[in-house]
Amino acid sequence: MSGSKTSYEVQVLADKNWVIAEMAPDEAKAKAFAENLLQAGNHAAVRVVKDFERIDGTHSETIIMEKKATEKAAGDPSLATITEAPLCSDLEDFYAQPSRTTIGKLLRKYLDEALVTPFELLHDAKEMKRFGDKGNLLFSAIDRVAGLQAKASGEEGKARKDFLDKSWEELGKRARDFAAKKPKAPQTFAEAVASSGGDAFLLRSYMTLALLEKRSWFGKLDLLVAWSAEPEAKGSMVEIDAVIADLTVPAQVIQDLLGFQSNLSAALCTIVSLTEGAAEAAKFAPQTFTELNRLFAEGSLPQSREVLMGRVVREAGGTNPLSRNDSSQEYEMFHKLLTRLVDKDRVVGGAPMAEALLQRGARVLNGGGASVSAPQALQLLLGALADGCVRLQFLLTLAGSNLGRSMGEVLTEMLDAHVRRSNHIDLWVPVRLAPPARMAALTNANKLLRSCPNLVDGFRKELADRIDDVMVRYLTAEEIIEKVDKPDDPLAMRAIRLVKFCGSGVLIEGKSLNMAKARVVEHLRQKQFEEKFVASVPDPSQGEKHLRDFHRLLVECGFG
Repeated sequence: MSGSKTSYEVQVLADKNWVIAEMAPDEAKAKAFAENLLQAGNHAAVRVVKDFERIDGTHSETIIMEKKATEKAAGDPSLATITEAPLCSDLEDFYAQPSRTTIGKLLRKYLDEALVTPFELLHDAKEMKRFGDKGNLLFSAIDRVAGLQAKASGEEGKARKDFLDKSWEELGKRARDFAAKKPKAPQTFAEAVASSGGDAFLLRSYMTLALLEKRSWFGKLDLLVAWSAEPEAKGSMVEIDAVIADLTVPAQVIQDLLGFQSNLSAALCTIVSLTEGAAEAAKFAPQTFTELNRLFAEGSLPQSREVLMGRVVREAGGTNPLSRNDSSQEYEMFHKLLTRLVDKDRVVGGAPMAEALLQRGARVLNGGGASVSAPQALQLLLGALADGCVRLQFLLTLAGSNLGRSMGEVLTEMLDAHVRRSNHIDLWVPVRLAPPARMAALTNANKLLRSCPNLVDGFRKELADRIDDVMVRYLTAEEIIEKVDKPDDPLAMRAIRLVKFCGSGVLIEGKSLNMAKARVVEHLRQKQFEEKFVASVPDPSQGEKHLRDFHRLLVECGFG
């Protein structure tokens, strides 16, 4: 039995709920991190919670620090709150998706009123001037972004602001130079491609002329979908995808696109299915939904997928109710979302999603509102997952997140306990699955551990070997190898089936695979094996051919 342990959680106040932002190994580091968060000005309050785990496994929590942010004068009400801004080094960075998405969030109110996307704003001289003339909005936006970028890069704030001011002027000059040519809006995408002469900036500018004629979000979206069907779009989908990605930022567009959704959990699941190209249109969903689903299925919208999955991560870890109309259904809706996003092969959305689900779970699984420690929340969340392989996937994915890394030994101890506890295949894989599927799932769990970059080599090898031991016990108890190598079958059939079993990929490269290979070697070493093999072939005239094929199979399956 392990001894008592103490950890420190840094929590931030988010919409009346305390959310874990970081875990620290000692009190001083936790308080320093909390002070930094408070000074950044992005949180209303912070606190540090000391979590003491007793020898019997129970927890005791003590709040050792709690501070509220100093009230500041309200900023420009036209700007939305953002907590990070990607660093731009040259003009092309401003046109890229991370920059446009940040612009879309920061200027949401203005863009909704003007009915322009960041893509259009950055390519049209008139729209840039209209934005620049909107009071102090441009200067406030540059100040906000410069501050965030300077903090992230360590650069002096004034230098970053000067760079952004200069870049805005250069962007404007590009747009004005294009407008000076008196270009006409293209009637088709083919016309836009032809007019651009292969220049990416010119293509985007011609696209903007046509998009600005559409005075609704869905008017623009339907135009883009129509363009995507033209043959000329095949080599320029990155530009079409860019505008679609911008159009997935406004919440109203998403709401209208999805059609009727019974709650937030259902909506998030539908968004995930859409990005995978596997969604079914809901009631009242427009035809545009089906067309976008097709484009996602073709892999044509990677930028749009990134933006939509970013929304799912934020909402999954946020405080908006998953079941707004019935709070008693909150756990059930969380469980549906959890099982949709986490399986034995992946956590959809990766490490950020795993962290978001843990944040949500800390509230939902505790009945809402009250704060629980990260280890307690994680234990509750793991209990809601289907089996050992799924739990392992979640733990390893979480280890790659900021919160997972800050948990340190707490997370690795939970991972160690999970693997050690699960000493039978029934604890890893559902009994209802066929033996090949069960073995394949266990082998995949072994590979996940061996390749996890967030664990030290010795630790992950030890855990992976324990899973291999589980496989060996399963092969022995169920006599799997004996069932493959049936004594009553002809030797040729037995040998071929055994070798294929070894090369099927369902066995772990270690003790379990060596067990099966040992049986093959046992056959190969018997006296006059080849003569017996040929004699056991149903058609003697094909014996030599089958023997040659068998030797080729041996090489393919790793027998040399």
